[in-house]
Amino acid sequence: MGSALPALPGNGILERFGICSYSKPFTARDIAAFNTALDPLFTCRIDQPRAYVHVDELHALGLFQRLLSQPIRNILFSIMPDPVLYHCHVNEIAANDSKPNLFPETLSGWHRDGDSELLHGEITHVSLFVYFTEVGPQDGAFEFVPKNPAAWLHSLTPVTSVTGSPGFAFAWQRSFYHRGSPNRGAVRRRVFKISVQRNRFVSSHLKNPHFRALLPLLPAGDTALDILLGRYQGCQAPRVSGIHTPRADEIEPTGHLDIPNIVLAKHQLRRRASRLKAFVLDTIRATKAAAY
Repeated sequence: MGSALPALPGNGILERFGICSYSKPFTARDIAAFNTALDPLFTCRIDQPRAYVHVDELHALGLFQRLLSQPIRNILFSIMPDPVLYHCHVNEIAANDSKPNLFPETLSGWHRDGDSELLHGEITHVSLFVYFTEVGPQDGAFEFVPKNPAAWLHSLTPVTSVTGSPGFAFAWQRSFYHRGSPNRGAVRRRVFKISVQRNRFVSSHLKNPHFRALLPLLPAGDTALDILLGRYQGCQAPRVSGIHTPRADEIEPTGHLDIPNIVLAKHQLRRRASRLKAFVLDTIRATKAAAY
């Protein structure tokens, strides 16, 4: 495998705070057209608390290439020079709900993604969200802790509740604490989600049935798309020309992490004990291997 490409400049906000916003990558007409195409599938899945239209379905609807527009590519390739997909779908979460839509029993839904890295000076695993519906404070807003997750969290740690109109776009590092807040509103929240990682990390997600159904339908030759689809996994990805670096803006905190300190302390101590145990076991295995 080739050496890692250096990170591109201009990611200071995303690196420091873990989250930033961008100018809307789609017009209001685009969003309306996307929603019109998606409505029949989501109507059939109205009984699912968390419903998805997957990447192969997006392609069948004629949306995949339109969603991976040049503005979206500009965002992804300005964040990292060799982004490889592992999520690309549109999802909805149920309305009139009083609990977070994921992991409601653990820290009220707050979590970090175990498939991501936290490396100093490098952005390795990122998700990009584009709201397809209006998202206010009660509409299942994405929430985020803009603080290095290696630092100690407490009940007054700042939290960002990301609200916005249809088309609002923001990126966030998956290694930071985040959650989907309860959607207490009357409308199912709809969002377009892309997750990417640096090319040197193996994307096991590309082996899932939805990506496997899509890949044969897309011929090689579009360098940016080939990188995104993992066609350079295991070797050095080329540089992509014609990328415009969009302006990134800070998203200000809107509140605090309203969880009792004792609960946060127990959670963080368990995490640290787990990491220490894993380190000790890895060291013992490495020592035994070196002895033979």
